[in-house]
Amino acid sequence: MNGIVTLSAGTPIGISASNNAGIFNQAIRANSTGKSGKLTGLVQDRLNAYFDKTAYALPAAFTFGNLGPRLPDIRNDGVRNWDLSVFKNFQVIERIRLQFRAEALNAFNTPRFSGPNTSVTSSSFGVITSQANAPRQIQFGLKVLF
Repeated sequence: MNGIVTLSAGTPIGISASNNAGIFNQAIRANSTGKSGKLTGLVQDRLNAYFDKTAYALPAAFTFGNLGPRLPDIRNDGVRNWDLSVFKNFQVIERIRLQFRAEALNAFNTPRFSGPNTSVTSSSFGVITSQANAPRQIQFGLKVLF
């Protein structure tokens, strides 16, 4: 039996706006209204509102937004992935062995959602529209060892 487990928190996200000055700066940042946009609960229950959209606002045209490049309290969906496999060897004759392999990638079929739309000027601001990982994949193999 073999297994690979990957568990990690999601990456931090940054909120952007497209109408402000990005002079000498790659980031085009939005404004904070002074409250946290963090929401709790399962990600699948928050697909249409991953965070509180009222916590962020569009800055005045051609000004700098007051948010940092990444939010300290809101992260993308984390990774919870289990890859499992089972091998069984059979002795066919003295010099030849047969190995049967069964492998399951994302064995528990745990979805990982992609990041939400982070542009304040978008109509789908805060909405998650896709999945970031593949569904469960099962494969079987037969190997001859001599």
